[in-house]
Amino acid sequence: MSETCATYQKSCLYFTANSLSRYINNIADECFSHLGIPISYAHLMLQLIEEPGLSQNELSRRMNLKASTMTRFVDKLIEKGYVERIQNGKFSEVYPTEKGVSLKSEIRVALEELYKRYCEKLGEDFAIELTEMIHRANTVLDG
Repeated sequence: MSETCATYQKSCLYFTANSLSRYINNIADECFSHLGIPISYAHLMLQLIEEPGLSQNELSRRMNLKASTMTRFVDKLIEKGYVERIQNGKFSEVYPTEKGVSLKSEIRVALEELYKRYCEKLGEDFAIELTEMIHRANTVLDG
C-alpha cells in the first residue's frame, strides 16, 4: 500500500469509523448469535421494553434509522412474536409482547459480554473514552 493511501486511511473519519464498525459488528454478532436477533433489534427491544408504545417515527429518530428501515425491523420482530404494532390514528405504536419482554435479561447479558470483549481488546478506559467521543460526535452531527 502506498504511503499516500495509508495516510488517507488513517486520517479519513469515514474510513476509520466504518472499519471500527466492522470490528465491533463482528464481536456483536458473536455475542448476540444465540438470541437469533442482531444487536440493532436488541437495542430496539430494550427501547420498547423500557418505554412501551413508542411510535415508529420516534423509534426511527432515537436510533437514527430511516422510517423504512424501522418498519423492516418492527416487521421482523412482529414475525418473531416479540412486538405488536397498534394503529393509533395515523401513527403506529409498538409494544413488546410477553415473549419480547422475556428477552430483556438475555439482551443485557449479551450487551455485558460485548462490553467485556471490546474492553479486553481496547482497554476499558480507552473504550469508555472512545464511546463518549463517538456519542458526542453523533450529537453534534445530529444538530
